[in-house]
Amino acid sequence: MTIDEAVHDDLDTTTDTTTDTDAPRVEPPATPGAARDWRKIAAAVLVVLLALGAIGYLAVQLRAAHRDLDRYDAAKVAEAEVLESARGLAVALTTYDYRDLAAQQRQLEQGSTEAFLQKFAETNKTLGPMFTQLQASAKGTVVEIAVREVRGDLATVLAAVDQAATSKQSAQPTTQASRLRLHLVRQGDRWLLDSVDLL
Repeated sequence: MTIDEAVHDDLDTTTDTTTDTDAPRVEPPATPGAARDWRKIAAAVLVVLLALGAIGYLAVQLRAAHRDLDRYDAAKVAEAEVLESARGLAVALTTYDYRDLAAQQRQLEQGSTEAFLQKFAETNKTLGPMFTQLQASAKGTVVEIAVREVRGDLATVLAAVDQAATSKQSAQPTTQASRLRLHLVRQGDRWLLDSVDLL
């Protein structure tokens, strides 16, 4: 047997104790195409996230705008209701006839609080006999009216009223301009007169 043959036999019989797992693994280098694909995916995800964020922001703003519009509509409805009530009340306050002074009281009862009606009845005890003696009558016409403020269940209205008055001393009507500040309160779905100031 030659030396080469002996070495060859010896190598064949030697047990190889190394395994594939013991050898270090070498990853193939990343290709430039894969890196570009990853950047495209990341950019696409970022665009989607930005779009979702923008949509969410717009949805919140839209809901806020709807709430503001609802509040604006409710305020306008309240103002219209206040004006309608105040107009009729301003006419009732400045219109009377000595032949039926109770008619004015009945008109005011439709749109006034109990507290105001009580004060008005007390005032009428003094003015009623005077109107009867003078045979005084008056008719009020609203010239201008505006809501000054509506806050919750309270409202303030300013009214300019022309009052055409007659009496036994003056058969021809004389016109007197009156300026009223009316304070109304909401009870249920109605606005009622609670007090009035002559300006």
